[in-house]
Amino acid sequence: MAAKIVGNGYTRQELQKDLSSGYQYVDLSYKPEYLYLCGAPNTSKNQLIRRLKINGKLGLIINTSELDMISGAMKQKCGHHDDVFHHEPVSTDYKIDDQIICAEDPHLALSFTGTPNQLAFFIPSLDNGLYSRFAILTAESRWKYRSAAPIKGKEDYDTFFKKLSGEVLDMFLFLQQSPTEVTLSDSQWEEHTAYFSQLLDEVACEKADAPGSIVLRAALIVARIACRTFVVS
Repeated sequence: MAAKIVGNGYTRQELQKDLSSGYQYVDLSYKPEYLYLCGAPNTSKNQLIRRLKINGKLGLIINTSELDMISGAMKQKCGHHDDVFHHEPVSTDYKIDDQIICAEDPHLALSFTGTPNQLAFFIPSLDNGLYSRFAILTAESRWKYRSAAPIKGKEDYDTFFKKLSGEVLDMFLFLQQSPTEVTLSDSQWEEHTAYFSQLLDEVACEKADAPGSIVLRAALIVARIACRTFVVS
């Protein structure tokens, strides 16, 4: 049977005529949806939500060693994507898509590294809620020269990290096949509640809303890290 490739510009009468003549139509307007576990830091909000919708509970991971890459995307009008944190539905509605794109249960993990100046450019203020959505780790530089020359009898960094990535992949595949629910014990919840209640009382004395929201989201982040650390260990 002959194949006739068409787009969207055919009338109903033309389609019926060609089909009766033995043609099989291939619609180029159809685009298959693929799963991408690792996303690009330089992306638009529309494309990010599209990826989150397609991936579903599999989620999306965005890594970058240069914080400026994600900062540049978010400074653009179409690049704001700082509203995915509590797995609440997110959506966009642009004319070019001709439909609403909605991720009902988004799962997004972000991992960035950068300098203090890059961090200040990425999060210029504590009042917009972006700072409270991240767990920020700062460390002093230890200036010690490390030779790039290969060491006999020891594996290179590429081989070393490929092995580690293989272990992470094995854990990921195992958990995909065997869903695991992790909960904290009553005593752990009591310790968690007592600590962050005290911390919230301390920052409430500043008479500002931003520190309070930072503490509340930090409590949630700590609980998430505790559960994920348990699974990995």
